[in-house]
Amino acid sequence: MDSAVENLVQLGLKEYEAKIYVALVGLGETNVRRIHEVSGVPRPRVYDVLHTLDQKGFIEIRQRSPLMYYAVQPDVVVSFLKKDLDTAASDSVKTLEALSVDAQQDYSPIWYVHSDWTIQRNLEVLAKGVTLELITLCFNKETLVKFQEPISSVAKDRSVKILFPEGGSEGIVQRNGIRYFETGTPHDFFGVNVFEQIFQAPIRREGALFELECILIADDQESMLIYSQNGKRMAVIITLPFITCVQSILFSRMIEEAHEITINVKSTRESTDKTGKKSHLKHSTMES
Repeated sequence: MDSAVENLVQLGLKEYEAKIYVALVGLGETNVRRIHEVSGVPRPRVYDVLHTLDQKGFIEIRQRSPLMYYAVQPDVVVSFLKKDLDTAASDSVKTLEALSVDAQQDYSPIWYVHSDWTIQRNLEVLAKGVTLELITLCFNKETLVKFQEPISSVAKDRSVKILFPEGGSEGIVQRNGIRYFETGTPHDFFGVNVFEQIFQAPIRREGALFELECILIADDQESMLIYSQNGKRMAVIITLPFITCVQSILFSRMIEEAHEITINVKSTRESTDKTGKKSHLKHSTMES
């Protein structure tokens, strides 16, 4: 009974309305006293709720003494509720779209996102916008795995390169079409060892601890920095050309200075042992 009530509430009935309707379906034709006992709705409220259900056409009333009530067929009621819900949803979309058109939106070249779901959605948009190449600097393998699918989708027909710190690719399973690199002995850029002093090392500012997890650059048009602030994952999306062009040049240079690695995909192969019986061996190796 509880699940039936919950489902009706999700379809738009109020809790007391759902409880009384469900009770009537189970009881058949009955009076207010039995409705109160079975539904658990306070008796003073039963009359009001029955009146509301009658106005909606969800119950029938037989004129007797006392009055008798019975439920309209569930498929009729549910069909009506579903239609009403669909109409409300459609009207909401139209209203929201109208608000979106009326709203004045200024171009913002830098904005923040604050949840994994939003990061995923924005990363999917970034991936769709790649025309030539997507470069990813990875400092946290778990983050890369979590958001792997949009990156892999680019590799179907465009260039994808992932750069790790030295030894950082260990345990990563290769995806088709993606090239993997490690920095080896990093070179200095602008007189600074970028990987060790800026990218890899946590940074403290005004009591907050910032740790960089991934940077993605789509061509030289858009970049996303995924980082954690005091353990909470966030991201910054940048489309400002002055920044994205510099990032693209810098990251491409890093790839040129790095060495490419080959990571064999974990797989199951069938082999034959000395006795002639077939066995399955799982293997995973890394070559540099």
